[in-house]
Amino acid sequence: MYSLRSGLGSGLTKQFGALVEGVDLSRNLSDATVNALKRDLYEHRLLIFRGQGEIKGSRQVEISEWFGEVESTFSKHPRSPHPDIFRVSNDAAQGCTSVGRSGWHIDGTFMERPFKVQTMHFWACPKEGGSTLFAPLREIAESLRKDASFEWDRLHFVTNRRTDYALVHPLICVHPVTGDATMVFHLGRHFMDAIVEAGGTENRVLSEEEVQRVCTILKDKCEETEWCLDFRWQPGDFAIVDNRALAHYAHSSTQADPRRAGLRILHRTTVAGDCRPVK
Repeated sequence: MYSLRSGLGSGLTKQFGALVEGVDLSRNLSDATVNALKRDLYEHRLLIFRGQGEIKGSRQVEISEWFGEVESTFSKHPRSPHPDIFRVSNDAAQGCTSVGRSGWHIDGTFMERPFKVQTMHFWACPKEGGSTLFAPLREIAESLRKDASFEWDRLHFVTNRRTDYALVHPLICVHPVTGDATMVFHLGRHFMDAIVEAGGTENRVLSEEEVQRVCTILKDKCEETEWCLDFRWQPGDFAIVDNRALAHYAHSSTQADPRRAGLRILHRTTVAGDCRPVK
């Protein structure tokens, strides 16, 4: 059986994340091990497996399917090893560039049922930088409920990024597995059409000034040193992320010139959501 290391001594945070030791993801795992990893994901929200080498695209998809149906909504790069693998890089010849840089977000806000899990596998990492930032949504939601700037539980995120109609998600909602408070947002403005205050006697669309203020507060909350994780990847790292529990954001150094910083190659999958966000 495998072991977990979590907390500040693991190089993660005290709020979330665990390093998984004693698992070779390239091999088939027993049902008992898979079920234990699934339970651990919802407890720790982020599982990181180091030293996994270069896992085949088909195997990464199999691992993703532990959590449900793999759903691909992204551009297909010609060097991707599998149709359901999103290949990301700092070199356009090697993968899609500038991914995850538009703002803090969860994946799939443009869908009625945002993705529930994503996997991230690093085939190559730059000599410096190239990290991903993660932030815990339960703690942020609980903190916002003490903030009098807005009636946070009445705010709704509105987008029609990839639909011909407006999708409306509660900003603060309930995690469908754990029952914890969580959130749905994308702070990239081309992903956000409006923020609406609802649930009172009438609905109100926030002004542009108010939207900017909401975005600033959310960004600041995500980046609080108490819980923001700036994780530096190593070649062979494999991560399983509870997309409905953590926001993430690609560090600016993920786009550093590969001739100077070194090549970055990430293979990512997303698992289809199975329910709409509800309060």
